[in-house]
Amino acid sequence: MKSSIVGLLLICTCYCIFAQKADSLQTLLKQTKSDTSKIILLSQLADELTQSNPQKSIAVAKEGLALANRIDFARGAFENYFSLASSYQGQAQFDSAIVYFHSAQSIADLRRDKSGQAKIYSALGHSFMRKSQMDSARYYLDKALTLAIEIKNYRVEAGIYNNYGNVCLEESNYQQALDYFIRAVKLYEHPLEDAYGQCLALSNIGNIEYQLGNYNKAFDYAWQSMNLAKRGSYISHISYAHKLLGRIYRKQKKYDSALAEYEQAQKQSLKSGDMRSAAELLQNIGNIYFDKEQYSAALSNYIASLNLAKKISNKSLIAYAYSAIGQAYSILNKNDVALLYLDSARVAAKAVNNSYLLMDTYEAISSSYEAKGNYRKALSMHQQFGLLKDSLTQSENRAMMEETQARYELEKKQTQIDLLKKDNDLRTLDVRRQRAIQIGSLSALTLALVIGALLINRYRITNRAKRMTEIEAVRNDIARDLHDDIGSTLSTINIISKLAIHENPLGNNMQLNRIAEQSSKTMESMSDIVWSINPINDTFEKVLIKMKVFAAEILEPQNIQFRFSEVGLASNLVLNVKQRKNLFLIFKETLNNAAKYSHAKEITITFKQQNKNLTLIVTDDGIGFDAHDVIHGNGLINMKTRSDDLGAKFLLNSEPGKGTTLVLEMPIT
Repeated sequence: MKSSIVGLLLICTCYCIFAQKADSLQTLLKQTKSDTSKIILLSQLADELTQSNPQKSIAVAKEGLALANRIDFARGAFENYFSLASSYQGQAQFDSAIVYFHSAQSIADLRRDKSGQAKIYSALGHSFMRKSQMDSARYYLDKALTLAIEIKNYRVEAGIYNNYGNVCLEESNYQQALDYFIRAVKLYEHPLEDAYGQCLALSNIGNIEYQLGNYNKAFDYAWQSMNLAKRGSYISHISYAHKLLGRIYRKQKKYDSALAEYEQAQKQSLKSGDMRSAAELLQNIGNIYFDKEQYSAALSNYIASLNLAKKISNKSLIAYAYSAIGQAYSILNKNDVALLYLDSARVAAKAVNNSYLLMDTYEAISSSYEAKGNYRKALSMHQQFGLLKDSLTQSENRAMMEETQARYELEKKQTQIDLLKKDNDLRTLDVRRQRAIQIGSLSALTLALVIGALLINRYRITNRAKRMTEIEAVRNDIARDLHDDIGSTLSTINIISKLAIHENPLGNNMQLNRIAEQSSKTMESMSDIVWSINPINDTFEKVLIKMKVFAAEILEPQNIQFRFSEVGLASNLVLNVKQRKNLFLIFKETLNNAAKYSHAKEITITFKQQNKNLTLIVTDDGIGFDAHDVIHGNGLINMKTRSDDLGAKFLLNSEPGKGTTLVLEMPIT
């Protein structure tokens, strides 16, 4: 209670500080008699209020826009359109933001303001990225970068590289994201000498290393950003660095350290007037208490986050807060209260069109009903969860197909352009034919051969693109059918068997228990099969990420430390379906065996690429075993069979007391 009161007083104090800044701009507005000055001041005031009072920020920007339109002040209209769009963007209302960014773009186009155009294109790219429309995001970022380089606006160029990095981050393309963030750092260092921008880029690089599981590197970059931000008193960057450190500590299960960093980040957010980040960080703090199983403290912070989110009218954060509160009450077995908050989360998630949060909410509601023993409603909510999950999966697959089709159309159009260029050359030669018949004839013959070669090449490209589209469509169909038909049926069987057991507790439920157990195991195997078939997972980078996730899930509960090492891996390495499936299942069986039997304290997983071979080495420091005693076990036989299917060399070395080493060397041509 005491900490909640202190937090409330701090929030009120920060509101007062930023109210004073806003009051200063209000005073200037009252004193100035120039309409053009008022319009610019209104834009600045709107920017000042974006984080602390977004609703008022929107009202102020609209006032400035109305005045600018009344006196036909184009620059003022541009600035207020941009401020208005930025306010909507800060509240995650990206459709509205895009509308107003386009309005600002129209003015910049009329004024031929290349700097303004670059700024708008970059902002549009960011908005489309947040909507997960990556093709549109890249389109606008490409236009922004072309202009920024042309006019040598290094500040805008660096900002575009940051946005490019975030696009790649959303696509889990961490290496390319890292490349873009490093480009941004170099520009901020020289020629800009912009410490503020360096802080942003260093934090982004730290976030990439965090995503890759390189926690020591992430920690170093976070501290570099922190120290630089403190020297320049860049409060927002100090807050973000604390937040990144909190995320690293939480991943390492150093909960007290994570809590301290999140609390520092929240204080800095309040100090800067960034109420949105402050509300979000309260949820992060609540999550730490949840991890520590201090559910009452978690609830207190979730409720504080909800109150602050309501104060700034941030619908997205309100939805997440409702969900967090509901799940906290659920873990406390207060399922009636949990259902009230989860239902509010469901309504709020629909209002902000957040399908993924809505899907998670359906699943949580299903779990709460199941805990209450109301299996019929649990089954109903689970079916809603399944339908929405299937819909999202189909949308993702459809987007991938559309992207493949777009690539095909682009190749076809490029071929048509090449043909048109050659046709134009032919017409030029016809004009000159009277003066050089022999040369013209020879040139015409040469061009005819070129056109023939282009047509043949076009035919090959078209057929290849069609075949690729058809193959990916077949693989998507198989993955979708397995997931939709069999996966959904198994999930329903699992819940129905639980329902039957609950409704007949005195009966002989041995067979029903076996059905529930076997359906759960089959659902897990089905998930692995669907993942291996889906073409979106063809890159080795996606395989590696799944392996890291599985390793964390199976080893961390056993308190087994693990680390991945990658030597000489090509960034564009792609595995086919058979290679991907067998490699992952061998890896999965190896880690399962280590977790169950090795009593190891540490496991090292190494991938090496040399020439045309990919080698997996898994080493543990466990108790080991006599390989001759267990060579006929089903797990080892399956692993050997899968390695033979890959045409790979399989070696298993172990001695009692000396640990175990598995080596798999597979061709990747």
